[in-house]
Amino acid sequence: MQVQEYHEREALERLKPIWHMLQEAATNITPFQTWEWNEAWWRHVGTNRRARVLVFYHNGEVIALAPLCVGRYLGTPLRRLEWIGTGSSDYLGFLALPGYEKAVAKALFNHLRTSLDGWNIADLQQLPPSSPLLDQTIWPSVVGVQSTEPCPYLPLPPRWEALTAQLGKKMRFNIGYYARLLQRTFPDMAFTLATQETLEESMEALFSLHQRRWNAKWLPGVFGSRRVQAFHKEVAGRFLDKGWLRLHVLQADGGVRAVIYCFAFRNKTYYYQAGFAPEYARYSPGTVLVAQAIRQAIEEGHVEFDFLRGQESYKYRWRPQERWNQRLLLLQAHGSVWERATLAGRIGFALNRLERFVEARVKSSLQKKGEASS
Repeated sequence: MQVQEYHEREALERLKPIWHMLQEAATNITPFQTWEWNEAWWRHVGTNRRARVLVFYHNGEVIALAPLCVGRYLGTPLRRLEWIGTGSSDYLGFLALPGYEKAVAKALFNHLRTSLDGWNIADLQQLPPSSPLLDQTIWPSVVGVQSTEPCPYLPLPPRWEALTAQLGKKMRFNIGYYARLLQRTFPDMAFTLATQETLEESMEALFSLHQRRWNAKWLPGVFGSRRVQAFHKEVAGRFLDKGWLRLHVLQADGGVRAVIYCFAFRNKTYYYQAGFAPEYARYSPGTVLVAQAIRQAIEEGHVEFDFLRGQESYKYRWRPQERWNQRLLLLQAHGSVWERATLAGRIGFALNRLERFVEARVKSSLQKKGEASS
């Protein structure tokens, strides 16, 4: 197996045909491994990073691609190797032709150990449980593997009624009650999906409603940055063209009162983010619109509704199952011996432990504050 590295800024555009071939053939791929998602992230969000995209060949034929990059770690001189899309993506990893996954995982570890320099700590986040990189039989000497946030998901039956029968009595009542309350109070209530003509307006409504709700609780929200907004606008347009976007809009009382940003990819629906008008909270537009999004997924024949990472209480009202993503940490070493980690690498690992401690405390505090204010 041969490995070729692409490190120029334009690498993702150059690799578009290869990436598209692999994402069509690969199994267990999500929207977050597509070229459409990663190339937009790279231009809008992935600034101050250097591409280290690896393409794997077997007998001269492309079999896999690992979209990596290097950036400064927490503003220090230390360099962190990570997946392109880290931070914005809920599932990450390489793309490979079926049957080559384990061999590519071995080759990736070997390339990091012997050939890829210019980094101090590799922080490979959001690996789903099925990732071949989590196969302990191929680890050279892994410094750390950590469970991160759970990703609650609903296996979907063929009919909506079969799903609601699995819910608690209170949840079943609330779904119908709030839908009827909205309809009675606002006769103009309607569910729509964003189209080419309404996409710009609907995305702006998503940003505005999301930020208003979280800023009212003195919380930052995820769409505060213009770069992040530009990234999602481009992704939404690309996904709409591909048939992957499900931007659910609830209109009532003469305006947009809730928006849910979902992706329909292969036979699954992914719930990425949402925005709700705080002043309409008594009508629970979130519950009503999530129900509509799940119903839509069932009608399309999808087998799963993935709430993605996070332990927000509203997700668990639907009685989902869980999968836990993993985070793989490796230190840069001298020569071929992983145990001889560089001093910079060990400092990076210590910083990572501090970062995880602070991150856990902040997330716990924000979740408690958000639930107390809802």
